Formats: sequence, C-alpha cells, structure tokens
Amino acid sequence: MKKVRKICTIFCLLVSLSMQAQNADIRIGQLVNESNWFELEQALKETPAGSVSPFLRQLAASMTHHYFNRPDSACAVLYDLLSNHQQELGDYTMNMVLLYSVDLARTGHYNDAADLLQNLYNQLAAMGMDSIQIAPYRSQAQQYLALSACGPFYRPLHKPGEYHIPMVIENKGGQHSIEMDGGINGKEGRFLFDTGAGGNLITPKLAKEYGLRFLDTDITVAGIGGLKQGGYAIADTLRIGGMTWVNVPFAVIDTHTGHEEADKFNEKYQLPPVIGLPVMLCMQEIQLDFARRELVIPAIPTPNPLGRSNLIRTDTEGLQLKTADESGHPVYLHFDTGSYYTYMEPIWYNRHRQEVDAAGVSDSLRIAGIGGVSITRTYKLPQMKFQIGNGTVTIDSVNVNTGIDLHTGQRRNTDVSKGTEDGVLGLNALEKFSKVILNLKDMYMEAIPFAEKQ
Repeated sequence: MKKVRKICTIFCLLVSLSMQAQNADIRIGQLVNESNWFELEQALKETPAGSVSPFLRQLAASMTHHYFNRPDSACAVLYDLLSNHQQELGDYTMNMVLLYSVDLARTGHYNDAADLLQNLYNQLAAMGMDSIQIAPYRSQAQQYLALSACGPFYRPLHKPGEYHIPMVIENKGGQHSIEMDGGINGKEGRFLFDTGAGGNLITPKLAKEYGLRFLDTDITVAGIGGLKQGGYAIADTLRIGGMTWVNVPFAVIDTHTGHEEADKFNEKYQLPPVIGLPVMLCMQEIQLDFARRELVIPAIPTPNPLGRSNLIRTDTEGLQLKTADESGHPVYLHFDTGSYYTYMEPIWYNRHRQEVDAAGVSDSLRIAGIGGVSITRTYKLPQMKFQIGNGTVTIDSVNVNTGIDLHTGQRRNTDVSKGTEDGVLGLNALEKFSKVILNLKDMYMEAIPFAEKQ
C-alpha cells in the first residue's frame, strides 16, 4: 500500500507540474499575441524557466529584449530562433526577420541589416508577392547600405563624467519647448530636445547652413499628413553643452505642411535642429531638472527605484510610457517633449465615450507636423490625473481627440501609433515636477515632485 501511495503521489506531482507548464505556456503565448510587452516582461521574470517550453520562452525573450531596448541580446536570441526554430515560428518568421534587421541596425550592423532585408525582398519577389507591398523592404535595405558606408556613428569626444546642460524653456506661440545650446560642425546654435523624435531631424535649409554631408539615399517618414520624403545627412561633429559626438546622422525633412496658417507659424518660429532618441540613447540617462532649469547627464545611471520598467521603445522608434489613471487602470502614452500639451487619442475616447460626452466641453484639436495639419473634433475634460513612476500629476483642461475631422465629419487616422497608445504625454505634465528622470538603460521614467508638494 505504501508503494502504491508513493507512486500515486509522484503521478499527481507530475500531472501538477505538467498543468503548471501548460498554464505558463498559455499565459506567455497570450501576452505575446496581445503585444502586452510590459506584462510579458514581468511574467518572464516571475515564471520559472522550466515552466515554459524552450521555444516559447525564446520567442518571448526576443520580444522583451527588443522592446525594452536590449538590442544586443535581442540579436542573439533572434539569430537562434531564425536558425533553429523556423518550423515552430511559422507565420511569425517574417516578423522575426524584420525585428532582427531593426536590432542589427540599432547595434550599428547596417550592412548585415541591409543583407537581411534584401534577401527577404528577393524571396518574397520570387514568390510573386505584390512589388508595391514589398518595396519598403528594399528601400530600407538601401538606406542601411548608405549608412553602413558612413559608420560608425556617435563616437564620443568628451570624457566620461557628469554633465550639466542649461535647459532653455522657449515660449513659442503660447507653447513651451525644451531647447539646448550647442553646435554642429563648429557652428553655434540652439537645438530642440524632443523625446518624440525617433531620429535627429533638420530642415534642408539648416542642413546646408550647418555644412552637413548629404547622402545619396532617400527616406520616408510618417507624419500627420501621411508619408513624407526626405534624405540623410551627416554632421561631422555635434556638441550639446560639454558633450561632443563625431559622425552624427540627421534626417533631412522639409517641414512645410501646405497649410497657410501653419506654415506662417513655422516661418516665424523656425524649427531648430531636432535632437531625438539616438543621442539620448548615447547619454543613457537624462534628468530633466525643472527646479534648476538644467539637463543632468549622470556619470552612472540611477538604479531603477520602481522595481520594473515602465518604458518601451516602440515600432515607430518612439517611447511609450505605461502610466495609471486615478482608478489604477493602465494607460499607455506616447512620451513626447516636442508636444507641449498632453491629450488623449481616439482609442481612449472610444473606451470612455459615455463619461467624456457627459463631462467634456466640445472643442477642437489642431496638430501640425511633418506632411500636414490635422484639425479634429475633441472634448475638453476639466482635469485628468496620472501616475508617472512614483509621482502623481493632475493636468487641467485635457483634450480628448475623437479622430473626427472638424470640417468633413469623416474619421481621420492621425494616430501614428495605429491605435496602440491611449494618448500623448506632453511637456505641460512634466513641468509640474521638480525633476523627471528618463533612464534608457533600464527603460524607466520617474517623476519627483517639488519639495513643498511632497
């Protein structure tokens, strides 16, 4: 009897472990399918390695490495998946190839990224796929080839250490922006600090004035009015405060919108060179110290006080912040210091339509950007409260974009994130804090209130 009881106990244990493994696989697979990267990262940390099938764990790890800005690790895992698990990947294979090409480029391996995309294009063309549909892969491969001939990029000339850069708060037409003094190719200037820019940006006129080297390649960027054509140019040196880098690429884009009023505004307040995410990634951590009006780049990034990441690097090369509303429900916001106002997107409006229609005041939202102008019907809420890291902010008068064109009544697709983000966190929210820490090494954002508000 004892032996039978022991066998039954072992059998029950094995069944229990098998069910746990199946449940873990179901949970991890569900999070991957939902593109819920924040919960997936946490689930991988909390789930024992043996509880998840090896392939699914590798697949999940590749996604978290990619979105939480660990491109070196992502390359290693993606290479293994594509080399050894194509049969299990099935329909995911092409997505993994595209992610791999992005991470190769993020780690400076432009030539390998170009070869990968060109091979993908050739295979899809041989299969008879529509040439217009697959043309972006060939175009991206050509861009990577042009960049590979100019690298490596962002070589630092400054010594390691802590840097303090004066923060210039510019008021342009009633909206604030963060600017910094510096220089390009030895020519002094003032530059826009824009977390919403996936790359550095400069107009054709300023690119010539600063003496940038133009590359023989075309690029396409997504903007408010759709796609916009441009090119690449290289700055021999970029200086921001006491920090200097050699060989810095800029996207050269004509920012004219074709909208008379918006273009007059642009001419009056000329867009300076835009310093985007690539330079910030070189800095690893930027502390926006509003109390002292300076940007602080610490010598050693600050350990994460949150216990988990609340930032991801998106498919559009932006930053998405996971916040919570006053009810504790998660809210996903595009973090954009290039936008002064915080506002909510149509996907959020559609989920909260009843309460917004009841409490909001009818208004309109005008957004001018690359390629055009969007004027949509909105509701203005008296206030909204968000949690940013351990900090809480209450924003007065927040626009909620319905996505409906004010003049035609037709729904417009102005959301570059394609419905993956609830809104945009702008500069007006950050200014309410003494300091905001943007850490791109551990991918977190922390907000510290002013002393009297603590």
